[in-house]
Amino acid sequence: MVGIFGDPVDHSLSPRMHNAAFAELGLDFVYVPLRPKMRRIKDAVQAVKRLGLAGVNVTVPFKHAVIPHLDSLSPTARAVGAVNTIYFDAGKLIGDNTDAPGFVAALSWNGFRPRGKRVLVIGAGGSARAVVFGLLGAKAADVVVCNRTPSKATRLAKDLSKQGRRVTGAPLDILDDFDFLASRQLVVNCTSVGLSGNSFLDYDIDSTPADCVHFDLAYRETATPFLALAQSVRRPTIDGRHMLVHQGALSFKSFTGRRAPVETMARAIGIKPPK
Repeated sequence: MVGIFGDPVDHSLSPRMHNAAFAELGLDFVYVPLRPKMRRIKDAVQAVKRLGLAGVNVTVPFKHAVIPHLDSLSPTARAVGAVNTIYFDAGKLIGDNTDAPGFVAALSWNGFRPRGKRVLVIGAGGSARAVVFGLLGAKAADVVVCNRTPSKATRLAKDLSKQGRRVTGAPLDILDDFDFLASRQLVVNCTSVGLSGNSFLDYDIDSTPADCVHFDLAYRETATPFLALAQSVRRPTIDGRHMLVHQGALSFKSFTGRRAPVETMARAIGIKPPK
């Protein structure tokens, strides 16, 4: 058995995605949603070992809370400061973060290579940290993080700066800076802004180049406000399900030792694989 820790978790597409992959490969596995309480998260992590689960994925609000209860962390999880995958290695519970490489893999799947590119990341939370870490590892030339609270963006940039690769923090008013936006080749929304309403932030999207890719980590059945805005001015878009598939594929390999059938996983959650 494999599970996913989340609260709430019933909405998760991960069970549908992973169970389709298990069926495709004829594996005797099942993936189920699990909803521990924050006050019992230590017990939940220990139960992974005691019950003999193959592993679990971890989503909000537990990505940081599980860390003290694991035997060790992968270098990526340590750098990002969050865990989204727990698996066994030599009887030890290992915390990993497949969000960062999954994000980069999703870009590549859609024909975008971060190397040498100039990127804007909106938001400075845990998901933004994973995105920036992935972009730096993929050798993006220039990453700017903007946030409503500029100090959070600056702190993220300082934490993840690497010599020879530039990452800086900025306030939200950079979303109105014509010259800056004209230099961007990728804009990534790592916030939930607009999902509960009808509009996104004040963003001069017309200033971005016509081929500037817009990637929203959030997803829903219809286009998010951020992606709807991008589509209205004919900018190429990628929705968050693509990252879900590719981070899930990396977790799948840790759980099963088998290479994940990515296209099967994508189709299971309504994504048509890119040509």
